[in-house]
Amino acid sequence: MSLNMGQAAIAGTAVAFTIPPGACSITVYSAAGTTLYLGTSNRLTASNGYAVSTSPTTFKAFNSSAGATVWGLNTAATTLAVNYIVSSEA
Repeated sequence: MSLNMGQAAIAGTAVAFTIPPGACSITVYSAAGTTLYLGTSNRLTASNGYAVSTSPTTFKAFNSSAGATVWGLNTAATTLAVNYIVSSEA
């Protein structure tokens, strides 16, 4: 089992974290509310991204998942943090 926990500082559009290939569980949250969005493209916008909640939200990836780089978009004037936990089987 592998556990990757962290906090990514997002200013504008930036890489937040990476999801490994295969089955895993991803939990994200931010104290900033809905001014922070996540997605798998660097062409992320507020309309095509996931609005990060202040409550932890979990997503599951299946065995056939190819993995992905998760990008963050910050629409606020200051740098905001997104907290993440990626739990996978080694």
